[in-house]
Amino acid sequence: MNKVLIYLGTSNLKEKVIEDVFKQIGIEINYIDDDDLENTLEKLLELPRKEGKKGKREPFMFIDGDNVDEIKNLESILRDNNVKIERKAVKTKNNISWTLRALMDEVDEEFEYFQLRDHLYNLIMHPDKEKLKKDPDYLKLMSMAFSLLEDQNVGKDILEIAIKSIKNFKN
Repeated sequence: MNKVLIYLGTSNLKEKVIEDVFKQIGIEINYIDDDDLENTLEKLLELPRKEGKKGKREPFMFIDGDNVDEIKNLESILRDNNVKIERKAVKTKNNISWTLRALMDEVDEEFEYFQLRDHLYNLIMHPDKEKLKKDPDYLKLMSMAFSLLEDQNVGKDILEIAIKSIKNFKN
């Protein structure tokens, strides 16, 4: 792993903790902020180090490396040190030419999509047991919702409708 770019955003992450974690594993970091949103990731990786400052978006981490074991190790160390950055991306030949804004927008979309999938999954795994026993329409709704989770291509709008249908189901 060559370098990691950190966008502190709206988080309460402490630079000292981040510095210590990355020093512990010997990975160079640089902070990025709202002033960098229109720069390409390729350019950002080349910029000299600067101090971190807050931003208007959720925290984000860009990893310049593709070794799966190193990335898993990084994730584990961050988790062990309570450094929570949910939005992440790894450098690819495609995204290296993107602007920071474009990549963060893409990652935000994916994050929201998987949040919806998780929410639907939790609704399905914790159904109203009485309704399941008594109402065949509720059972059918839950079965259809479960089948949506088996389809990796189901759209965000369909997930939202399924969640709303389960929440608003009446006897």
